[in-house]
Order: sequence, then structure tokens, then C-alpha cells
Amino acid sequence: MENPIPERHVFSLQTAFGLRVGDALQDKVTGREDVTIQCAALKYPVSTSERGLTLVLTHGMSSHKESYHPMVARLLRLNVTGTRAGLIREIWSVDMPNHGESAVLNRTYLEDRQERGRKAGWDGKCNTMDFSSYLNAFLSIPQLQGHRVVGIAHSGSCVPWTHALTLLDHTHPHPFALILIEPVFMFPGMPPTDPRAIHGAANVRGVLTKRGKWSSRAEAKRWLLGIKGGDPKSRQSKQGGVDVGGSLERPKGLSQSDKGASVNRNAKGARTIWSKWDDLALDLFVEHALEEVHEPAQAPRMSTRSSSYVRPTLRKEEESPLYACLQHTVEPAELTRMCVALTPGSGGAPGSVNGGVGGVHVIWADIEEFISKSTRAEILDAMHCVQSQRVVSGSGHLIPQEDPSGLADALRDVLVGHIAVAAGITVRAPL
Repeated sequence: MENPIPERHVFSLQTAFGLRVGDALQDKVTGREDVTIQCAALKYPVSTSERGLTLVLTHGMSSHKESYHPMVARLLRLNVTGTRAGLIREIWSVDMPNHGESAVLNRTYLEDRQERGRKAGWDGKCNTMDFSSYLNAFLSIPQLQGHRVVGIAHSGSCVPWTHALTLLDHTHPHPFALILIEPVFMFPGMPPTDPRAIHGAANVRGVLTKRGKWSSRAEAKRWLLGIKGGDPKSRQSKQGGVDVGGSLERPKGLSQSDKGASVNRNAKGARTIWSKWDDLALDLFVEHALEEVHEPAQAPRMSTRSSSYVRPTLRKEEESPLYACLQHTVEPAELTRMCVALTPGSGGAPGSVNGGVGGVHVIWADIEEFISKSTRAEILDAMHCVQSQRVVSGSGHLIPQEDPSGLADALRDVLVGHIAVAAGITVRAPL
């Protein structure tokens, strides 16, 4: 399955926004409201085996559901060539409510909520607790009933999984297991000198000052790579089958085969955050994390020509607060409770499939850009009973974008070596 073609789905999820951690009477909290929110998701049908695992992928802050496609393409190729068994049943990748395609679908509600919040004196922006409620609703869709769901979360989407499974009531029997990629967990009382606090504060400020408007996707791509004027000499305008000038009507280029990780540099060899990304991952970001805007000409201008440009689907004012420490703070006991409930032999969390579970697993970056060794030790101590750990060699914090092939290899190791065993799935060795 070198060229997986995902199905595009949009779900109307009935959920609640404005919940707060620790509030006993959440229905009385200012700004709390029951809403129907749109959720854009990609589904990769893999096997008809009902015993196989269903992977649910959630992206980090400022990313999008298509960001996992290069990793998924390699993982599915490994699944076919290496197992000859129904290890994976389906793969789902989900946009957070104010990210990617979901942001476009929810724009009217998101702007209305913020406006109402400004007038009434409460924060109307989405937070990670809203993401938790949203994720909880997604896990309850009929399409996932009876599935062994393995949650796979990167960076800032790890806390929503934790809150969803420990703080919110739920009736779904999920997950069977969790794989956390570079989990950003912060604890109450964390000093401001902690690298996570320093980076978080810098992101809160930096997001508000970064550029957020370009004349075209091609110009945005040049800016991301740090290229001043002209076309990228080291890059063509079309990479990996992704048309960087395409629309957001449907994911483009996702039928192309995945590529090995590579480093993007501008013509002078300079590096930016995005220049370290895999080629296809960067093109998917330009295609799906940005949206085209067409504004009609306004009187009294002499010209009747409309203006058009591209901008991020996640607005600056929505993105900035998501990096605040409070958004990723959990009680250590909360992590312990989640991990213990998913420990094989524990009997499983309430409603788990056949009472069985496959544990919590962690994948770390090789380069300590955001999470230091001491921080890892602190997180692991709070989690108490992590079943396995992996390190993706040479990668920084943004593993899905920097080394999707390395991430796919690590995920397959965890799925085959641990979770499949807990699920009773027989995985054959490659021929």
C-alpha cells in the first residue's frame, strides 16, 4: 500500500466548550455552553479484520490532520511487507476544532464565541480542555464502536487525551492503548526557569509577531524556508505531488508515495524551523494549514479588482494562548491514574474492549529541543507505569514533520512488539 488514499469525513460532534479543570459545577461556569462543532477527519481503510487495531492520530499545536500522511504511508507499507496479518484495521487523523479544515468549517462559531466573550468579559477562545471534550465526542462516533482504538498523540495534543480519559465522563470503550510522542506535560508549581516554561512563554509572544499573510502559497513557502525573493533553487514549486497552489476543497497529493526524510535549505544554506522538515510534510502544511482568502473590492476605490491572499487557518489570537503553561498542566496523579488504568493485566479502564488494554507508550525525540532528560524523568515518574519507550534518532521535537519514516518505524515497533501482543493479534515475521 505505497499510495494510500484516505477518505475525507466531516462529523457534527455534540460537545461542550468552556469547561475548566477542577470546577465542580461546570454547568455554572461562565462561558460554558453545549455546542455542535464540525470535525474534519481522514480515514485510511486498511483491513477488513475486526481484530486489527484502529489508530486515532491527533496533531500538535498549529498543525493539521494531513501532517501525519508521510508517516502513515510508510507505516502502511511496513504493515503489508512485514506482517502479512491484519495488524491495522483503520487509521484516523483528526483536525482539532480551530486547526486545518475544521477551523474553516467552524469559523463562524469560533468568531462568534470570541466576540461574545469579549463583550461579557470571559475568554471565548478554544483551549486544551475544549480539545479534550471534542476528542471525547469523536471517540464516541458510531464508526469506532467495537474497535480496539490506539490513541497516538503528538506534543500539545497529549494533554487533551489525558483530560478526556480522566476528568470527563465518557461512555465509549476507548482507548485500548496510548502512544504519546514527545508529550508536553507540565505540573503545578513548575518553576519559570524550566525549559518548557521558557519555550512556552516565547511561543506565546512570538506567535503574535510572526507574519500571518502572504500573496500566495508559493510566497508563503518561500518565507517558511527563509528564501528572499524568487523561486526556491533547492526546491521545485511542486514536491511529492502536492500542488502548493491548490484549494482546500479536498486533500491534494495524498495519493502519492511517501518520501524519505530530508532537510530543506534555502539557496544560501540557511536554516529555519521549517527547513528541517521532510519535503512532503512541508508541502502538506502549505496546502492544509493555510487558507485562501478572497476579498471583494471596496468603495470608494477606483479599481473593481478583488484582492486575494493566504493566511493560517489557525488565527494568531487563537494560537498564542495555546502555548501557555496552564494549557498543558496536569496533576501528576492524573497521569498515574490514566497509566494504571491502561496497564495490561489491570482489568482495563471502564468499558474497555473485553477488559483488556495495551498500555501507555512514549516516543521521544533524540534532540532535547523542548523536553530535557530531567523533564522526561519527571514525566515518567508521574506516569508510573509506562510500558515502553523509543527514541527517534536525529529528530527534534517535531518528529512527525522532521522524520516521518523514523516515526513510522518506531510506531510499528510498539504496535508489533507490545500492543499487538496485548490484543492477541498474531503478527508473522516478514518473508
